[in-house]
Order: sequence, then C-alpha cells, then structure tokens
Amino acid sequence: MAGSDAIRERESPKRLIAEALRIGFHSLGISEATRSPHADRFLRWIEKKQYASMQWITRNTQRRIDPRKSLPGARSVLTVTLPYSSAVSSTGPSTEPGAKVARYARGRDYHKVMRPMLESLCEFVSEGDRWNTWWSVDTSPLLERDWAELSGIGWIGKNGIVIDHEIGSWFFLGAIVTDRSFVASTPAMDHCGNCTRCIDACPTSAIVSPRTIDAGRCISYWTIEHRGELPKESRLHNWLFGCDICQEVCPWNTREGRKDPQIHPELAPRQFPTDPQEITHLSHEAWLEIYAGTPVTRTGYEGLKRNAHKIIEQRIDPGE
Repeated sequence: MAGSDAIRERESPKRLIAEALRIGFHSLGISEATRSPHADRFLRWIEKKQYASMQWITRNTQRRIDPRKSLPGARSVLTVTLPYSSAVSSTGPSTEPGAKVARYARGRDYHKVMRPMLESLCEFVSEGDRWNTWWSVDTSPLLERDWAELSGIGWIGKNGIVIDHEIGSWFFLGAIVTDRSFVASTPAMDHCGNCTRCIDACPTSAIVSPRTIDAGRCISYWTIEHRGELPKESRLHNWLFGCDICQEVCPWNTREGRKDPQIHPELAPRQFPTDPQEITHLSHEAWLEIYAGTPVTRTGYEGLKRNAHKIIEQRIDPGE
C-alpha cells in the first residue's frame, strides 16, 4: 500500500520537460534519487588510483554515488542536455596537421552558458521554495553520467561518454537534484554491442577496459588537468587542448542517420590559431583576447604554451 501511495505521489513530467525545452535544453530525463548502480565501478577506479593527479575526485565519494547524501530527502534527479557543435575545425579532421582543440572547448565556457539555464529550471521546479533543489554542471560531487543513463538520456559508451542514439555524444550534461518526485523515465539501453572502435583508436591506450579510463594515459588529462612539465612518455598527437579521437570514431557520431541538433548561439565555435609555433609566441594579452571566456583558459597561459612546445618537439622527434 505504501508503495502504491508513493507511485501516486509522483508527478507527470510533461510540464517540466516543456519548460526545459523552452529554456533551451535539448532534452530532459528523470531518474530516482538513489545510489548509483555503477557506484562499485567508480570506487574500484578510485582504489586503483586511475585519476592521476586529480585528488579532488577522491573527496566526497559518498556524495558522488548517492545524491541523497547532498540533499536529504531527495526524490528525483533531472538530467538535461545541451549540444555543442560537432563540426571539425577549419584545419579539417584530427588527421590534419594543425594543433587541435576539442570541439566542446571552441565555444563559450559551457558552465557560464548552462548556469542561468539550470537556475531558471530550478526556479520552476522549486515553485517559490516549496521544493528544495540544487544543480550541477560537473561542478558538484555527482556522477552525472550515471543518472543520465538511468534517466534515459543515453547510455555510457565504452569511451566513458554518454551517447544519445539520435545525436551521438556531442553534448553537455547538467543535473538537478530535488526532493520533488516526478515519474522516472525508462533507463537507456546499451547500444555499443561488440564495437571497440573507441578502444582501438585511442593512441595512448587510455581506455584500459570498456568504460574505464586511466587518466594518467589520457591526452585530455595531460593537456588540461596536468600541472607542470608533461611526462616524457606523454604523446599529444597534435592535440593542444583536450582530445576528440574516441568520439570521432564512434559510429553513433558518424552514421548517416545522425540528427544534427540546434546549437546554443553562445556555443558557436570560435576560430583559434592552429600553428603551435604561433601559440608559443603569444603574449598573455593575446592569449586572453583569443581564449577568454572559453574552456581553454582552464589549462592556463603557461600550460597552453607547454602543450604547443610538446607538439613541436614530437613533430621533430616522434620518439621523444
């Protein structure tokens, strides 16, 4: 009887979904606020120290795997998506010689774009503080990909990235945790099958097993999160910031029937320098003028020049 009462209490998500689309999100899915079914996989990843130098990931692990630890009484997790451009840069695909920046980082910083959108959706959900909410766009201890899968947004691919069967994986995730209860969506099914293209294509073997990434081998980690000199064994393969290789080879991103979603105008790609020599000679002022407001600033002025130098060194001596 209690279970039936709980089911009757859950609200239809129709108005919520309509509001999310009105705000500008591409989609919204709903899952129950519970312990992540992938919690043990995450904890094993931590235990094996596959997070490289990102010690912050080891903090608040219980909050990451269970949103109720952050919001007591939480009932629902709302996951939203916002696509970014999948178009290649002016220098062509990743086999071209220019120094490359990951597609997600070529527009305005997604945190700045999504924050007011998430805040607006939280206001709608809370109904004048009647309900409690908190939001995250990889800014809080929450395994957003897990709840994206549970909410039917898409499944976690073997490259560790959420894949939508219609638009592929070129999108950002945001989440709202609330004590308001909505009818949950149907969880996404895994459609990777026997495909291993992302694993096979990774030039640094960072995908050590399906859905498990060793950050210490990952080009994105080296070019963004790593501080100080790059390790001698690091290979950037012309990537200046981030890496898209595992997404570029994914059949769900390249298939003929893939839908090309509308892109938020603030996420429109900018044109960046592609000559690593030019980047090594940028003044701090020029660096700010070119990259200000984009995710590229995360690596810092010196970090970006370090990456450019590494690309040049490896072009001269590939075995360096």
